[in-house]
Amino acid sequence: MTDPAEAAPPRRRTQRERREATVGKLVDATIAAISEVGYARTSVQEICRRAGVSHGGLFRHFETRLDLVVTAAEEVGRRLLAHFWERVGPVAEQTTALPSALPEVLRAIRAACRSPLNLVWFEILVAARTDATLRDRLIPTIDSFWQDIYLTALRIPVIAAQPVETRQAAVAAALHMFEGETFINSITPRPEIEDKMLAIVSGLYAPPGV
Repeated sequence: MTDPAEAAPPRRRTQRERREATVGKLVDATIAAISEVGYARTSVQEICRRAGVSHGGLFRHFETRLDLVVTAAEEVGRRLLAHFWERVGPVAEQTTALPSALPEVLRAIRAACRSPLNLVWFEILVAARTDATLRDRLIPTIDSFWQDIYLTALRIPVIAAQPVETRQAAVAAALHMFEGETFINSITPRPEIEDKMLAIVSGLYAPPGV
């Protein structure tokens, strides 16, 4: 006897599901293109080719290429944060607020910063430096992303234990150092000074007299 479930025709996707699937393809294609060929060469043609979507299909969901790029930047931020906690969370949960926990936590943060997605983020930021329209559109995304990073960092005991008046600045200083290191490392790695740099960053978090 035929199983009714096997005989039933496949469920047709709703219009919303089809739209979300197409948008997902376009966003994924945009991120992949920026990663592989750079921001300047991530054209509408390149995105559509990678996504398997027509130009008309792209512009049915996004009014302009800029709208798609901003949506992709938001998704990059979400993925970066998820990747960050995937790498740092297990370490953070096993450490304490003691300064001796710093090197282990910072190594995990460094590893998270070296995600290939971070280079996509850098590509977009560098483009925004000279593109005022892109910069203006990205500012809310950047501000929101930084706030999410900071709140996530406070889940790490050794960071949450820092003085409130300097905690935000210390998080920013360490993060920007690792981000800059990641950018340079993608071109000219300098493994011989990595441990020394880690020691410098650890010093930012050490309480006075430690």
